[in-house]
Amino acid sequence: MTVPSRADLLRRRRCRLLVFGMVLGALLPIFQWSWVTLATGLVGIAVLLLVYRRECVCKSAQPSAQSDTHLRDPGA
Repeated sequence: MTVPSRADLLRRRRCRLLVFGMVLGALLPIFQWSWVTLATGLVGIAVLLLVYRRECVCKSAQPSAQSDTHLRDPGA
């Protein structure tokens, strides 16, 4: 079992905080109801979701470039 690097741990923490922010954005209109808070919550959720997809989903789905085992044609 390998120990995750510090950068990987910080990325995981950042992803958890982004999800926590989205939950708070969803709860904001429940506790303080107005159209302004609803709009603010929805815009905040959209921005956090965009950042979450860019930082957390895309990076975990892509294999790292260091483990690339592409074999070149020996004649090339």
